[in-house]
Amino acid sequence: MAIATNREYLQASLSKFNLTESDIDLIMVEHPELEGVLNVRVCKLALHRSFSAIIPVADVKEGGYSITWNMDGIKVFYNGLCEELGLPNVTTPKIRNRSNYW
Repeated sequence: MAIATNREYLQASLSKFNLTESDIDLIMVEHPELEGVLNVRVCKLALHRSFSAIIPVADVKEGGYSITWNMDGIKVFYNGLCEELGLPNVTTPKIRNRSNYW
């Protein structure tokens, strides 16, 4: 199957994270530049800007059913995306010297 649209690219790229169609719709609505012909760089920029909204915030557990997330894998994906695009990684904690406030 050939990927011909930005939506198909996002679906294929994010399929490993088990995101729903609603998650893809959210990215598409928040980034109108995704409408049109396939542009991988535009897709990756949209992913970078939307990543905090699409990554899972908690494990889901109900009865005998549970979903867990490989957070290390998600971080590796996001770090690689940041490096490839030359953009800052907003998830990396920063240590600041606040001793002058004491």
